[in-house]
Amino acid sequence: MKLTLLFPGQGAQYTSMGKSLYEKFDWVKKIYQDVSDRFAFDIYKRICESDLEYLTRTDNAQIAIFVTSYINYLAFLDEYKIKPDYMAGHSLGEFTALVASGALSFGEALELVLERGRLMQIESEKSQGGMLAVKWDYENVNQVCEEIMEKHHCKISISNYNSKNQIVLSGDSNSLNIAEKTLEMNGILTTKLNVGAAFHSSHMETASSAFSTLLSKINFSIPECKVISNVSGLPYEGDFYSLLSKQMVSTVRWHESVKYLEEEGVDIYIDLGPKSVLKGIMKRNLSKGKIYSYEDEEDKLLLNNILKNRRDSS
Repeated sequence: MKLTLLFPGQGAQYTSMGKSLYEKFDWVKKIYQDVSDRFAFDIYKRICESDLEYLTRTDNAQIAIFVTSYINYLAFLDEYKIKPDYMAGHSLGEFTALVASGALSFGEALELVLERGRLMQIESEKSQGGMLAVKWDYENVNQVCEEIMEKHHCKISISNYNSKNQIVLSGDSNSLNIAEKTLEMNGILTTKLNVGAAFHSSHMETASSAFSTLLSKINFSIPECKVISNVSGLPYEGDFYSLLSKQMVSTVRWHESVKYLEEEGVDIYIDLGPKSVLKGIMKRNLSKGKIYSYEDEEDKLLLNNILKNRRDSS
């Protein structure tokens, strides 16, 4: 049996997330206090007591999801005493995966995630861009994008390849409106996402360049297990800076990442983030294997037996 741990990106936030573990464990309270002392703001209030509008802001959401997901990982590790074969994170979640794997320290990741969220929030405030989810396959969506750009002289790109039939587009508002009308005229379902900028596209070049400067100062370590890169859809091979510096402007190749993991024989996936967002995405991806959520009590009952068998056979 091969095991992969998964960490979500922005959009997984919900009010009071992380509160149950905070109230249950003193070591969680200590992590919250250490973060608050280091950055001179109350991380508990930001994560556990803020309303959804505040929590959804990019600069607040990213640090909140990162801290919550990492604490979920530590609680999982303490409960099951088991190490995975692979880790993967969706967009922001890739930083959680790198910390959990030992490739990046928690302290350095806090600095990176706070700056990443700040830079992306700036782009949200000054940008007229957005994102459009499309229920269609990659090849057809890509062809429509090329036709729209040629005909209307606009710029639009695929930002997320989430599954075989779920693609997300990024672009300026006018380009997205054209894409939405063109796709819907062909009977294709689309949904505008509640974000204020064209994430994972060339529209993020300014933010990406500034982030790369901070990234270049980070010392990465050899991870304890393989970590999948969003940019390549394959495991890192020591090329942390070169891939992470491209992540903000590159397509999130989640579908390709999952296909790689399936080919490697992974049969158990565990979503360690809040809200079980990746569990939903993975259900549309997996042709074999099972996905479970650490925050779902019914899933945890199933995991107790599955992971006990793995420990007993190792």
